[in-house]
Amino acid sequence: MRKYFNYTKSNDESFNALVEGTLELARASYEGNKPADYMAKNASLIEGIAKKAVEGTIYEADFEAQGTAVFSRPNVRNNSTVRDNFNAVIAQVVTAIVPEVVNDTFSRFIAEVKQVGFGETARFIIESNDLFKVNSKAEGVRKGVDQPMFNEEITVNAKPLTIDAAIDWYPFVSKVMDMGNFALKIGRSFMAYIFLKAVKGMTQATTEFGAAYTTNGVTPLLWGTLRERVSAANGGMPVMAIGTAVALSNASLAGNYQVQIGEEMNKVGYLDQYLGVPLIGLNNVLVPGTTNGSATLALPDNIIYIIPAAGDRPVKIVFEGNEVSVMFNPDETSDSRYGISISLRAGVSVICGAKYGTIQL
Repeated sequence: MRKYFNYTKSNDESFNALVEGTLELARASYEGNKPADYMAKNASLIEGIAKKAVEGTIYEADFEAQGTAVFSRPNVRNNSTVRDNFNAVIAQVVTAIVPEVVNDTFSRFIAEVKQVGFGETARFIIESNDLFKVNSKAEGVRKGVDQPMFNEEITVNAKPLTIDAAIDWYPFVSKVMDMGNFALKIGRSFMAYIFLKAVKGMTQATTEFGAAYTTNGVTPLLWGTLRERVSAANGGMPVMAIGTAVALSNASLAGNYQVQIGEEMNKVGYLDQYLGVPLIGLNNVLVPGTTNGSATLALPDNIIYIIPAAGDRPVKIVFEGNEVSVMFNPDETSDSRYGISISLRAGVSVICGAKYGTIQL
């Protein structure tokens, strides 16, 4: 699994345990495989976070006697040191969880990802896909015409991406707040935003390739011709087809072949290969804000992309810095809830140096 942030353990083992404990719960929640003692581990984790929050304050002794109940007192919740300690834990948890929920298939085949330091710009070299022209030359001529390869360097800058959220104190004090789900939701929200930007840019970029690299529908002739064109345009490189499972299900042989491939189709929803082209299914995400309404999916089910297996990946993603920052939001009253602003710096751009094809379904 790719790691785009450098999560470095501190010398404080109790702090490291909190981060790793939250990640364990977040992974279990993400995989839908919560153990029987999930809530017990969650309660223990909240106890540890609360203990770390009051560390070094006058409330440390009170916590030893009262536990998380000490947070029912406004003077504890409003203490600046308590808030700073609490923010430090949440920041490190989010820093570690964001890369874990990235669509790994998407990044492996479509996106090139770089991490730079604060204030730096990510540079990507886009190599020309043109071949050298071979000319016949008369005897005695010393050399032909020079043909330089015009590679291009492009830059992608990161910008701040922010989530404004809040933690209700009552569930936290009661140790029933699901910290694994909380961390997971933050990470998935950031990656859904990046995924949406990447899909939108890639879809728009297909118009730059021209009609030769776009087909409508799936037939052996259309599929085979597009496969050969994309392969030839990338120096004879093998190609693969990517898309949602619904989109890839359209690539299927007709007639009696259906009997032979029915079992495979039923298992994953699409074939492993179609006419010599490996099929790779992408996990989809919901557009934020539509979960409880239209449930709009980010990646369309009516497009299949034919891409070179190892060509220049069109989506460029940059993460700036190696930490997520968490700040106290003064607009939220700390008497009932704790408002926080969670920020990371990331940038997304689409630059197509290699040709790829699209099949409109």
